[in-house]
Amino acid sequence: MTNAPYDPRAVANCILDVARTMMVNQDTITPLALQKLLYFVHAHYLAATGNPAVKGAFEAWPYGPVHPTVYKSFNEFGKNPITRRAKAKNLLTGEERDLNPPEDWQLNRAIMWVLVSFGHLPAGRLVDLSHVHNGPWHYVSEQVRKGEVVTRQIPDKVTLERGRRMFLVSTNQVSDSTYGEEVPPQH
Repeated sequence: MTNAPYDPRAVANCILDVARTMMVNQDTITPLALQKLLYFVHAHYLAATGNPAVKGAFEAWPYGPVHPTVYKSFNEFGKNPITRRAKAKNLLTGEERDLNPPEDWQLNRAIMWVLVSFGHLPAGRLVDLSHVHNGPWHYVSEQVRKGEVVTRQIPDKVTLERGRRMFLVSTNQVSDSTYGEEVPPQH
């Protein structure tokens, strides 16, 4: 039995921790790469369980799906690798506390699958995958562009229906993207 959806910062911390144990070059994930990996974990978990992996909604930002809560937690790193973990903050006292990692074998399985499949890719290639034609990000971005919706939120239903497209593109293709590492703030 799961307690999903989980705090997105706790899942992001898990991705960083598992990546650190798997990768030779430790602490190499930037905020932009983390956002894409988190979205891929969310999509994979949603497809496997029918439940969202994280609370809140991802949004279709220019460089792909972004979870605003995770963005706020790690945006200070800009283009640099993330070197600390997100913490929870008591809004009344300002006291910070560590986030407990979710104990969910299906979530851990999704994290491992995503990191093995995509964790070695540069951030630009992860952006390419998240931008796949008719994928969730592309679908919502097109709806916004056409004025059919007023929010950039990517509904879980759209992720479930269109998320598989992100994983059908070859991960061996070399990216010719010129995406920077910084995700611009949305207003």
